[in-house]
Amino acid sequence: MELLRLRRRLEMAKRGHKLLKDKLDGLVQRFLKTIREEHDIREKLEPRISKVLVNSVLVSSSMWAESLEETVMMPKQKTSLDLQTKNIMGVYIPEYSVKIEGDFHSFGMAATPAELDKVLSDFNELLPDLIALSSRVKAIELLSKEIAEVRRRVNALEHILIPELESTQKFIRMKLSEMERGYLTSLMKIKDIVRAR
Repeated sequence: MELLRLRRRLEMAKRGHKLLKDKLDGLVQRFLKTIREEHDIREKLEPRISKVLVNSVLVSSSMWAESLEETVMMPKQKTSLDLQTKNIMGVYIPEYSVKIEGDFHSFGMAATPAELDKVLSDFNELLPDLIALSSRVKAIELLSKEIAEVRRRVNALEHILIPELESTQKFIRMKLSEMERGYLTSLMKIKDIVRAR
């Protein structure tokens, strides 16, 4: 009975190992695809971000700090962030989308330099790409954690549980075979004793 139970457990462990191995392969493929997407977005963004930062430093040096703060304090523009989750093989990955309504100009043109308009306009264009980048970075983090966990399970099944079950099964078969030989030997002795009488 123990041998039958072990056989069923071993079959289930092997099936589970195959399923987890397939899941691991799928997660790794999705992980690599997400890394490529993140890399592409980052390559496009880095020069634009550095340009916006340089221009913002120039604008902040040409205006008083209080004046700059007053200028951008009350925006007319409304920005909302929508969060949806996407299930990829049991991993819930956030998908962010930004919705921008209105105009970023909330100040008079006479009191501010033209460079400020350019900086705010450039930043306004960067925002959706920055949100997309943060979505990919979070996806990479979540996928890497899940890959590590699934890999641990696959290794535990492959190197610990399955060999343990197989060796226990082999031991039980050996004991049953030994017991069978013992019974056969006993039967043969009993037969010989019965014949001798």
